Formats: sequence, structure tokens, C-alpha cells
Amino acid sequence: MEQRLSGKVAIVTGAGQGIGRGIAQRLAREGAQVVIAEYNAANASAVAQEIEAAGGRALSYAIDISDAAASQKMVDDVAAQLGHIDILVNNAGVVQTKPMLDLTPADWDRVLDVNLRGAFFLTQAVARQMIKQVPDALREAAAAPADIFNTKRPQTSEVSETSEVSLAASYGKIVSLSSVSGRRGRPLQTHYAASKAAIISLTQSVALALAPYRINANAVCPGIVPTPMWQQIDKDRGQLFGAKPGEAMAGFINTVPLKRAATPEDIAAAVAFFCSSDADYITGQALNVDGGFEMD
Repeated sequence: MEQRLSGKVAIVTGAGQGIGRGIAQRLAREGAQVVIAEYNAANASAVAQEIEAAGGRALSYAIDISDAAASQKMVDDVAAQLGHIDILVNNAGVVQTKPMLDLTPADWDRVLDVNLRGAFFLTQAVARQMIKQVPDALREAAAAPADIFNTKRPQTSEVSETSEVSLAASYGKIVSLSSVSGRRGRPLQTHYAASKAAIISLTQSVALALAPYRINANAVCPGIVPTPMWQQIDKDRGQLFGAKPGEAMAGFINTVPLKRAATPEDIAAAVAFFCSSDADYITGQALNVDGGFEMD
């Protein structure tokens, strides 16, 4: 496989299983040194060992991503140990299937704390580290104060291209996992859908904020992927509607134009593209990887 990410350091959250595991493995195969950031320490260690056994480079880091202080500590630790952070993949997430009228404040907080709050504060911490790594001339121009009409800020597009600064280069990649559930409402996953719609908006805001530093931010919206999360969705819907195991997932798959579920590798391929130099001129976008389940 082409080593598009050789020399890069990537943090992947929720990488102990499912889609996150597939993403970590793909980035490692493309040459990145991957930090397996995962709530379950045993799962994190197992994935790191899988990558190492396959000839890649990885280290595990047990973390509760909803804890902003823990996220900052992880960024500091990784930067100190590995020297730099080039890629962040916000993949960690939780889901709950429950009618909108039955949701409690605790239900709402649990899903939003992990899926949105956690993604934001880790993105913020990583972005600050990435900005430290940007060439001085570009960083100084991007950070210059501006008046309300933005007339006094030096335009980063006017920074002279030197051996230190490449205006065509990207100095960091942030990819966040949204979902097809972020594309329209889900009455049995109101809080989850809201968190994933917010990830798309967050991605756009981050892309605009970091564009002067030539740091890219994009989102990937997976569809149906037979992971432990989707197995839980299938189980919960079965209990709600009296369906047999597998029936709910099969029903969803039947609505996919390509007539199959995605694999973690399908999602990982899109993430790897956004992390590579092939996507240096793409920012603020949300890509559906769903076999045509949603088209927008």
C-alpha cells in the first residue's frame, strides 16, 4: 500500500473496536504512527498490538474522551513523546435507541458529552498543538489581530512562499465521524442525531477557524456498518418492535441502493483520503459513505 502518511502521527479516538479499529489499522498501513485513544484500556492495547504485529507503529492510550482535561493531557503526552501531532480522527461515540418523549436529561448528557463535547475539546487541544507546528511566518500572519471588517489582518495568501512555507501544503488534518443520522431527524435517536448534525456544523466552523493556518477539517458520515454499535441498535429496535435478532439491520440494509452494509474498511478508506495530501484542497466538507442511503 502507498505510504501516503509516512512520518505522520495520528490520534484516533474510539479505536478499540469497530470503525475506529479499522481506521487505525488503515492509517498505520499507510505509514502513520497511530495513537489508539480508547476508553477500554484492554481493547486499546489489543489494537495497538495488532498493528505492531502487522509491521506498523502504534501505542495505546486509555481515555474518557468526555473529560476535557484528560484530552488536553493526552495531547501534551503525545506531543512530548512523539514530537508532533499531524492527524486527529474524532471517531469515539455512543448511541442510544429510545423514543424522543422518553429521553431523560441523563440520556441526553451522556450522548452529547461523548459525541460532541468530547470531540470539540479534543479538537481544540489538537488544533493548538498543530498551530505550534505551523511555520512561523504563516502562524504570525494567521494570528495577526483584525478589525471588524478584516481589513488590517495580513492575508495569509500573501505570505511569501519560501523553503519554510508552502502555500499549497496542509499543516494538519482533522477528520470527525458524523453519521447519516446527522443528515436528518431520527425520532428514536433524537439526541444521537442532534450530536451528529452538530459534528457537521462543528467541522465547518473548525475548517474556517483553522484555514488561515492551512489546517484542514472534514467529516465522514457512515451509514450502516455491522459493528458493536449497530448490533446494539438492532437489539434495541428488536425489543421496541418485537423483531428477531438481525431483522432491524436487514431492513435498513434493504433500503441501501448498493444493497449491502459498509465495512469498517469502507469508512477507513474515506478517512485515509481526507488525512492524505490528496485532500489538501478540501476542507469543511461532510462525505456520506453509505452506499447511497442518503444523497445530499
